[in-house]
This record gives sequence, C-alpha cells and structure tokens, in this order.
Amino acid sequence: MAKISSIDMYYNRTISKDLSSLLEENGQLRWLFDFVKKREDLDFLIGKNNSKEWISVYRGLTRIISITLKNNSTIYIDGAETYKNIIPALYGSKRIDDNFQNDIENLISQIKKNDKFVRYYDKKKEGYYQNEISRIYGICGNPDDDFVIVDKEVVIGYSSQVVKDKVFGNIQQEYKKLQSQISTVNPLRYGKDLEKKSIGNELDFLALDKEGNILLIELKHGTNTSGIYLSPLQIGMYADIHNKFKEELGDAVFEMLEQKQKIGLINPNWKKPNSIKNLIPVLVISDYNYPAREPNSRYDTKSKFDEILQLTRKQLGSNFLNNLRTLNYTTKNGLSNW
Repeated sequence: MAKISSIDMYYNRTISKDLSSLLEENGQLRWLFDFVKKREDLDFLIGKNNSKEWISVYRGLTRIISITLKNNSTIYIDGAETYKNIIPALYGSKRIDDNFQNDIENLISQIKKNDKFVRYYDKKKEGYYQNEISRIYGICGNPDDDFVIVDKEVVIGYSSQVVKDKVFGNIQQEYKKLQSQISTVNPLRYGKDLEKKSIGNELDFLALDKEGNILLIELKHGTNTSGIYLSPLQIGMYADIHNKFKEELGDAVFEMLEQKQKIGLINPNWKKPNSIKNLIPVLVISDYNYPAREPNSRYDTKSKFDEILQLTRKQLGSNFLNNLRTLNYTTKNGLSNW
C-alpha cells in the first residue's frame, strides 16, 4: 500500500450554513440555544461526518437529542431508543418552528429518576465535569479566557477501513503492547492483564489557546486511579495521531472556531490567534483528592503516573510527551497544576 498522506485522514466538524443558521441570532431554533445556555446541566455538540451533520444536546455523557435538517421547513430529532420510549413525542419529524422545550424538560426529569442514567451526570463523575468544563470554556466563556474548547468527543476520520487500520490501528497496537509490558514490570502496583484494558479512541476535548496552541485534552475523574496513571499511554496515542494531521487540523480548528463564535457556542469576542503553533497534550483530572497515605506508597496515583511516564520514555525516547501539561480541576477553584 502507498504511503499514508493527509488526504487519507480528515477532520472538520463545521456544519452547513442552512443548519448552523437555525441556532444563530433570529434563527428558528435560537430558543433552543437560549434554553441550553440557561441550564448548567446541558451543552451542545455540533458536527458532521461523511453521511450527515447534526446539532446535538448533551447532558453529561448522555446525548438526549440529535437534530438533522430534512428540508427548509422540517427537522428530524433522533436519540437512543431508550429515550424514545420514555418521551416518544419528542422524537421524529417536526416543523422547524415547533417548540419542543417541554418535551425535553419532561425527558430530563424522567432521566433524573432512573438509576440507569444518573451515572452519566448526576453522580458527579466524568460526565458531570466534562459538561461543566465544556460550558465554562465554550457557551459560557469569557473574552479573556486562556483557551476555548472547539470540539469534544474528537475522532479523526479515515478514507477507508484499510487506512484506519494502518494509521490508527498500528498506533493503538503499539501503545497496547507497551501497556502489556508495563503490567509485567510490577503487576501488583500497576495491575494484571493490562493488555485487556481499553485505551480509548475519542479525545475528550480539542481546544485552542491564546498563543495558537492546539490543546489535546484528556479528562479523568479523580476516582479513576488506573485511568489516571495509565493515561500517558492514551495521551501519547492521541498526540501521535493528531501530529500526523497537524497542518490540516489547524485549518479545521479555525473554521470551527469561526462558526461557533458566530452561533455563540464560543464567546464572539475571544480573540483568535494569528496562526497555529504547537500541539500540546493536556491531562485534566477532575476532583482529585490527594491520598492521606505516604506519597511513595503503592496507592499514590501521582507517583504511579510519574513512573508510567518514565517507563514509556525509556521505550519511546526521552522526548515522549515532553510538553505534557497536567492539571487538576474543581468546581470551586477551577484549573490548577496537579
């Protein structure tokens, strides 16, 4: 097979003007924008792939509705079958000028009563903080914020499954192999059978800072100790993939930023940098509680994180994740060094 080039990979989630204009000022779905912005438990995700484009409303990790445009007077609202069974009136074809706010509120009230769904937001785990951080640096952002979140649940696309296997598949296997090797170094400390543990395939956030750096942000909850100390492998994988696509990624980020600022999903007065500089991997740990035990005990997540990072550098070189930023996040104090 020929060498993989940037044309074999794609990423740009800007949606058509016909769809985006529905959320803009005076758009027929502007009421939905205002409704989501007022509710701290909701957030938007707009995007597209090779087959469709959408406007989605999320509550934590739960996508409660996804809107596609059928024609100039009709939209289609989709969602998980479970949600359709709860509030069937919310889903299906609707006129663009319909107001379905009451149905959304009814669905959310039913979700909050169901133990099956509360783990995605109400238990204040990763989904809760993903929602909160996305809003703070997105729809509720300020002009002087250090960075803005341009996208979440980020996935690079590929021209074919063959290309995906060669690019993403090979990189992922390299890191899974490293994960397995780390397991043998100290199974008691790092865990057994790590080759069976998933590394993941969606970057949590893609952000842009004032200096023009693209931030590849992975979010972990403070209670996910193994996820935190094994995160250098996952973050390294994302960094390798996105670095293969750096130039085109920058163009897409600027286009997405411009569209989101026009809608209001990013503060319109946040000043766009002149150019893209570097890709910077970032680990954000939400609500991390430092252990009361001695720092060097086998229970100390921070020590194990540092050890995994050094073990990986021995295998991949001293420059591995040499610009990694690690941050802690709490609702009260915001972002701080971990």
